[in-house]
Amino acid sequence: MQNTTLNRLKLAFLLFIAFVPITLATVAYRNAVENGGFGATVNKGNLIMPPADITDLTMTDASGAPMFKSFEEIIAEIENDDDYIPQPWLMVFMTANACDSACEERIHLLRQMHITLNEDMPRVRRYYLNATGENLPQATADFFREEYPEMGIAQGNKQVITENLAAKNVLLDLDTNNYVFFVDPVGNVMMYYEPHHPIQDIKTDLEKLLGLSSLG
Repeated sequence: MQNTTLNRLKLAFLLFIAFVPITLATVAYRNAVENGGFGATVNKGNLIMPPADITDLTMTDASGAPMFKSFEEIIAEIENDDDYIPQPWLMVFMTANACDSACEERIHLLRQMHITLNEDMPRVRRYYLNATGENLPQATADFFREEYPEMGIAQGNKQVITENLAAKNVLLDLDTNNYVFFVDPVGNVMMYYEPHHPIQDIKTDLEKLLGLSSLG
C-alpha cells in the first residue's frame, strides 16, 4: 500500500511539475512570437520546438560520467515531493574545435553578459561543452578554471550530439561553427545561437525567458 501511495504521489508530482510548467517559458515565448506580443525584435535566436533534452547534449565530466539526467529520471528518484530542488537555467557554449582567440572572446563576452543579469545572475549557470569527443587539453582546462572558475566544463561527442539534435530538426555544423544553447530548469534544450548572433541578442532573449518563467 505504501509503495502504491508513493508511486501515485510521484506520478501526481510528475504531472504537476513536468506537464504544466515544463515548457512554460518556451510555450509563452512561442505564443508571444506568433501573436506579436513582444514586437518585431522577439526570437533573435533559434527556437527549438519541440525542445530537445539535456541528455541529447551527452555532457560528461572528464572521467566520462554523465553530468545530467533527464527530468523523468530525476523525478523517479525522488522519495518525497519536498526533496525536489529547482535547478538553474543553463547557458551552454559548444564547440568541437580547439578554443582559439575568437572562442575565448565569445566566452569572455558571455561571462560579462551573465554578470549584467544582476539579481537574475544566480538563476543561470554557464558551461563550456568540448564536443571533440576527447578530453579538453589540460592547458585549456587550467586556463578556464583560472579565468572562469564559475563556468562548468563538460565533454561531449560531436557525432552523437549532431545526430541527436538532427532528430529534433536542429542542424549543426560543428566543424566550422560554435553554438550557445539555453537549457531550462527541467532540462529542455529550447533555444540556440550561432556565431553571427551578437551577445546583446542572447541577453535580450535570456532576460525575456527569465521574466516569463517561475522556474530556476
